[in-house]
Amino acid sequence: MFTQAYTPEQSAYGKLDNGRDVLILYVKEFIEEVRSINQSGLSKYTYHWFTTEHKDAYVLQVIWENEVHIAIRFNSQHFGLIDQLLQPKDVILTTTPISELMEKAQKSDYSFLEFNNVLTFSQLSFAVPSLDYQS
Repeated sequence: MFTQAYTPEQSAYGKLDNGRDVLILYVKEFIEEVRSINQSGLSKYTYHWFTTEHKDAYVLQVIWENEVHIAIRFNSQHFGLIDQLLQPKDVILTTTPISELMEKAQKSDYSFLEFNNVLTFSQLSFAVPSLDYQS
């Protein structure tokens, strides 16, 4: 099975208003998928981890009820992000560069980021992929 996966271009850590830790990932390639999922109102998804054919990266694949899916590739330089997911975390996937969100917050003198065009995941965690999965 071939899966097109994209790597995060930017990432950040923070805390939500409720005190839970959050990992923010910017992946520009998911603009259409984010729009489709948000417009459909779907909130139920499943996710799983697998390794690439050469076992040099991990891929997080998320699939919604309507079969729309995304796949995020974590190469060796992203393994620090995976370390953050060893404990369940909330994850925000944004299609707007985090640097732009930070700049806007600074210009507006906000102590928070304003998101639009995002997907949110609650209590996402990394699970070592089983060896029998075929990518």
